[in-house]
Amino acid sequence: MHRLKFFFPTLLLLLTVATGCSDKTVQVFNANQPVYQDLTTWRATTFALAAPTALQHPGKIYIYNNLLIVNELLKGVHIYDNANPSAPVDLGFLPVHANMDIAVRNNVMYLDSYTDLLSFDISDPRNPRFLTRINDVFTFDRFYQLPGFDENLPLVAHDPTKGVIMSWIQGETTVDLYRYSGPREDLISSFSGGGNPTGSVLQGGSGTGGSTARFTIYDHYLYTLESWQLGVFDIADGMVHTSDVGLFQNSETLFPQDGYLYMGTTTGMSIYSLSNPTTPTFVSSFSHITSCDPVAVQGDKAFVTLSTGRTCQGTVNSLMVIDLSNIAAPSLMYEFPMTNPKGLGLDGNTLFLCDGADGLKVFDKTDLSAIPNNLISQFGNIFSADVIPYNQVLIMTSAEGIYQYSYADLNNIVQLSQIPVVH
Repeated sequence: MHRLKFFFPTLLLLLTVATGCSDKTVQVFNANQPVYQDLTTWRATTFALAAPTALQHPGKIYIYNNLLIVNELLKGVHIYDNANPSAPVDLGFLPVHANMDIAVRNNVMYLDSYTDLLSFDISDPRNPRFLTRINDVFTFDRFYQLPGFDENLPLVAHDPTKGVIMSWIQGETTVDLYRYSGPREDLISSFSGGGNPTGSVLQGGSGTGGSTARFTIYDHYLYTLESWQLGVFDIADGMVHTSDVGLFQNSETLFPQDGYLYMGTTTGMSIYSLSNPTTPTFVSSFSHITSCDPVAVQGDKAFVTLSTGRTCQGTVNSLMVIDLSNIAAPSLMYEFPMTNPKGLGLDGNTLFLCDGADGLKVFDKTDLSAIPNNLISQFGNIFSADVIPYNQVLIMTSAEGIYQYSYADLNNIVQLSQIPVVH
């Protein structure tokens, strides 16, 4: 990412030099070039569950009844029968281009795909059946994660009239500067992407997502999060796009609790009321320094992690405990230094925390003022990302794969299984 930002000003300098010479108006440079598919063809794609494939780049995780659904970053979802967490059964892989987020209600699975929202009937998970699509409800910006991208090179700007970017190839790009009249930032781009990378117990026959979720269901509404916009879809019967709500902060994660939506943002936590579920209204916010910010809520306390990293741009790694007893004015109770915390989950007095290279940490949070002093267990040497605690089984996603642990006995947490990442 940092290298991409370096290439852009360098390229602008080359362009400036070229335009200063009346006899040299053509610039040739090596860049990522998009491979397009026209929209009509792309939207005519048929969907079918393919044979099981190896997990390579795990993204979001989701639990629905006995199903474990794992996003393969920007490629689709793996579906597992997880009735026995000690031996999950791989049912197959559903290819969905540019998919990142998952939600399920009443046997209907909702997936994003590039700019569109799709729904599938998964009553028979071995044979997901495509139901419907709503076009152009998202702004796709994860171009740099599509297949074939070389982060050492700049990228040729997306031309939406040519359709959907499927992948990238590298090659020489020639620009006639004399004839080009548009803004230079449209000529070529350096990518500046979105944020990363407790299980929020959803309602109304819904499943459970992790703390980094951008899709969540409350009652019969699906809420989808983009940086500055919250989409609202009525999914009581079918799928109806009811509204879009502009947000005040650059938001990254969603957590529903007792009639409110809690949003982790790059600069704090925002709270929105769901008293009118089709038009969530801003209630209050809690501010902190710029950082990545998953949020988990239990009762009148919110637990927030702040972390540094390439996309987070922060300088602090910590766990915050925020008092929500006055919902109109949330306040900081405690803050504890951590290594590089990401996702987190809650179950009773137990806090599960993904702390980057330090792995999974399990704390007794009975005494909120002394959480770091009450470490129950730690599973190191695993670069953990997010967790879902579910029926005394903890599901954790990491760079090494999907791990499941039994915490029925907190003094003897046992690993049940691992779905490994295969490169």
